Amino acid sequence: MKNLKDNEIAIQEIDKCLPQTHCQKCGFVSCMPYAKAIVKKKTTIYKCEPGGTKVVEKIAKITEEKIVKTNIKEIPPELVYVNPEACIGCALCLPKCPVDAIAGAEGFLHTVIVDECNGCGLCIDSCPVDCIVEKKRPKHIPWTDIKAENSKRKFYEKKARDKKYKLENSQDNLEHLKRLLFK
Repeated sequence: MKNLKDNEIAIQEIDKCLPQTHCQKCGFVSCMPYAKAIVKKKTTIYKCEPGGTKVVEKIAKITEEKIVKTNIKEIPPELVYVNPEACIGCALCLPKCPVDAIAGAEGFLHTVIVDECNGCGLCIDSCPVDCIVEKKRPKHIPWTDIKAENSKRKFYEKKARDKKYKLENSQDNLEHLKRLLFK
């Protein structure tokens, strides 16, 4: 990769072959920053556990890197489930899900939208009563390229919505402070 245009193309190609689970197991907040770090030679091609060997081989082809590591961690995306008998409706899991695959509201039972769950597991540690558990992904609900694209879209939609909310909230806070100061 010799120039900026080549780098941008490589980043897009690498991002496209990543599973888009946004699980952060690679050490990055989502797949795109990981792809950028690979191209900039700031990390290795061996960190995508959900992608495993297939993804490493695709990335190696894109970056023209020789595969040297043989013990590649391979943990395909699982699914999470909410135990309805244990859920207290605290809603702490909702902001943790990067793709809004958990349905529910504070004070009500939550459930996972199984067809949209990317298996990242980020919601698990947020639960104070340990009602969210990871289970093996059934064969009839495979993680496909279509689901990866949907996960990527939902991830960026949620990110944009959160950014807009924070901006609106900070503007509201600023207006409130102005009213307090100039009373």
